[in-house]
Parts: sequence; C-alpha cells; structure tokens
Amino acid sequence: MCDIETINPYEEPLTKYFETIIDFIHTYNRLNKILLKDAQKYSQEGSIYDATSALVISDWTGSTDNGWKINYYTGTIKEVNKKNYPDEISKILSREFGMAYAQCFEAFETLLKDLIYIKIQNDHNFKNLLPNNDYSRQSIKEGTDLFKLVRKAGGERFRKYSKENNCKFRFKEMFTIISEIRHAITHSKGVLATAKIPNDNYYKALFKYLMPFNDLEGEKILLKFEYDMFYNLLIYLSEFGYQIFKILSEEDNYECKIL
Repeated sequence: MCDIETINPYEEPLTKYFETIIDFIHTYNRLNKILLKDAQKYSQEGSIYDATSALVISDWTGSTDNGWKINYYTGTIKEVNKKNYPDEISKILSREFGMAYAQCFEAFETLLKDLIYIKIQNDHNFKNLLPNNDYSRQSIKEGTDLFKLVRKAGGERFRKYSKENNCKFRFKEMFTIISEIRHAITHSKGVLATAKIPNDNYYKALFKYLMPFNDLEGEKILLKFEYDMFYNLLIYLSEFGYQIFKILSEEDNYECKIL
C-alpha cells in the first residue's frame, strides 16, 4: 500500500490542482462577504442606491468623425435600485459561484488528463489498452471518454473504492452530475435540462445532496448557488481528485500519504 520510497509522479499535478481550488475558495469567500455586507448596507432605512448602465458601441464598418469612432446607444440598459438591490446581489453571487465552479471543474478534468498522461508514459500495459496509437496529451479527450480511461487505469481498485467509501459517492454517478452542472453553466447560462440527470433514485438523491437549493422539477431549472454550497462542491471536487490520485498511486505502488 504505497510504501515504496520513490518519487510519485502523480503528486505534482495534484498539488497544482489543490492550489487552484484554494485560490477560488479564498477569493470567493471574500467576494461573498463584501457583496452581502454591501446589500445589507443599502437595505437600511435612509440609505440611497440607484445605478443605471447603458450599452454603447461603435460600428466598425460605419462612418467616423474625422477618423474617430462614433458611439451609438443600443437601447439596452440595466437598472438597479435600493428595492431590488438585495435580489440583484443574490443573482450576481449565484452567477459568479456557478462560473467559478465551472472553472474548478475544468481544473479537475485537467488533473485527470495529467494523471492519465503520466500513466500512459509509465505503464506500457496500460498504453497497449488504448484504442489508438496517439499517446500525446493532446489526444486525450474530455468528458465521459476521459472518465472511461480513468476507470480503466484504476482497475478493480477503482470499482472497489467507488462501492466502498465514507461518503457513499458512486464515482460514475458523481462524475455524471458534476459534469452536467458544469455543462449547464458553460453552455446554457446556468439552465439545466432536468432530463440530463438520469431518472434514478440514487442520481436524484445525489443531485439534491450536492445542490440543496435546486429541485429537479419541470423540464428546465435555473441552477442556484450560494457560498456554503459552492464551498462544499469545491471540497468534493478536491476529494474526488485526491481519490483518483490515490487509486492510481496505489495501483502503481507509489507513496501517496500526503494527507
């Protein structure tokens, strides 16, 4: 069990991944406190808040004023006042937490790619199991294809840990849900098609556990985030990444006692 004294090549990408996660946690913890305090400030009696922004652009192929661009008002405005400011802050925080989560998921996939590439370089038996002869890091696909490689690299140990872990997280189901959350944020402005979450009791329970302010009702839902939920998601992403690191380290008999 990971007791041979040798350099573990999987450790460096894991460390970089952890550094990415803690950077987001640190930054967005501060952002959350500042904006909530601001919303509270302008909700007090006697406070005044009124802000308006207008979208002004130029026509790249239009006329100019002696070479200077001419700006035009598009008719698109954004208005926020004292009455709706607290709701606006909640929307801003939810959006920002969602986008930050999506970036952390990208970091998670980057970690998996790095680990698999290291496995390819050091394990000829695993390399021979790959469906093509392109062993470059760029050839490693994302999404379900990447996760299939992780499962293959982890072998029986992957299946064992997926069935037996303290959180009762099944790894495939976990990956499916966190992937769909990220996809909704990145490609659908945070709107999740509920059919993307399989109609299965475990999937539904896991989704509710990870996203407690969101109900899988109707055809589509706008995902809602708040800081504690965002923080927990990033911790789960960190722990998931560590589990993959641990599995591959143990499979290859590397030291993995970094916790």
